Amino acid sequence: MAKKLKDTKAKKQTGVAASVLKSLIALCNGHKTTMDEARGELGAAVKKAEDVHGVHRRAFNDCRKLSRMEDAARADYLRAFDDYRVKLDLNSAPDLFEEGGDEATRRAAQAGKAAADDQAAENTTRLKGGITQLAH
Repeated sequence: MAKKLKDTKAKKQTGVAASVLKSLIALCNGHKTTMDEARGELGAAVKKAEDVHGVHRRAFNDCRKLSRMEDAARADYLRAFDDYRVKLDLNSAPDLFEEGGDEATRRAAQAGKAAADDQAAENTTRLKGGITQLAH
C-alpha cells in the first residue's frame, strides 16, 4: 500500500517560530523609522534649496530620477518625452523672462502707461493755470 502524502500546507503555516516573526517585525520597524527620518531630511534639504536658491521642486525631483537611469534608458525616455511634448503642444507658452516674452511686453506697457500718466498730469496742470499760447 502507498504512503499518504503529508499535508505540506499545514507545515508551512506553523513552521516559523514566533521569536523569528517578532524579530523580523522589530527589524522592519527599525528600518522603516530610519527610512522615515531620511525621507524627512531629504525633504528638508530640497525645501531649503527651494527657498534659498529658487530650485523648482518637481523639476529637481525629475532630474534626480533621470540621473539614476542608465544612459541608454535616459536617452530613450527623453527622446519620447520631447516627442510627446511637441505632439501634445505642451510648450506653447513663451518664457516670461526671455526678451520679447510676456514679461517684457508687460514692462514696456507699464513704461508707456507711466509716460502717458505723466503727460496727462502735465496737461492738467497747464489747463488749471489757464490756456496760453506757448512761445515758438
